[in-house]
Amino acid sequence: MKRYIGLLLIALSVFSLQSCMIKRGANMDFAKGTHLAKEAEVVSIRVPGILMKAFIRSEIKELREDDPALAMALKKIKKLKFMAVSGGGRSGLHNKFNQYLADNNFEELMSLYSDGSKISINTRTKGDRIKQIMLGITDEDDHVFVDVKSDIDLNELNELIAHYEEVQEKKSQEKSTEQLEAEVVAGAH
Repeated sequence: MKRYIGLLLIALSVFSLQSCMIKRGANMDFAKGTHLAKEAEVVSIRVPGILMKAFIRSEIKELREDDPALAMALKKIKKLKFMAVSGGGRSGLHNKFNQYLADNNFEELMSLYSDGSKISINTRTKGDRIKQIMLGITDEDDHVFVDVKSDIDLNELNELIAHYEEVQEKKSQEKSTEQLEAEVVAGAH
């Protein structure tokens, strides 16, 4: 009986590890069935939360001292999917991404334009918790999509943002103090 249970556990482990392998096809619902150019390269990675937490557990312990807010956010991640499409041409993949977001009640948290790339951060909430975050980065022919399943409390997110604002403010104050001291020293000579 123990042998059968052991074989079953090994089979389940191999099956769960298989989902972490890098695949050449789309792993996100909006991209499945999309007709991409023949020269397009698609790379997809899916990491279940159990495996992700096993690998980052030691990192979270180290981060608790240096950056407790980031450690808290990493603990709340349940699953991570990544998909990169290179050389897709005008496949309309970004339009399908936007339609998927609209159909599944995502709210745009932020949208940025940087060096010709559009970066879109979208969230799906339930009550006061963020259940899913979709990140889309689109360049002319390249697309990167990240899907994060989580359970982040909006109050905790606000604390995280406030924490980073305080850290940035302290750094800028320290930098201006150092510049002032350098000017005083330079003026004394």
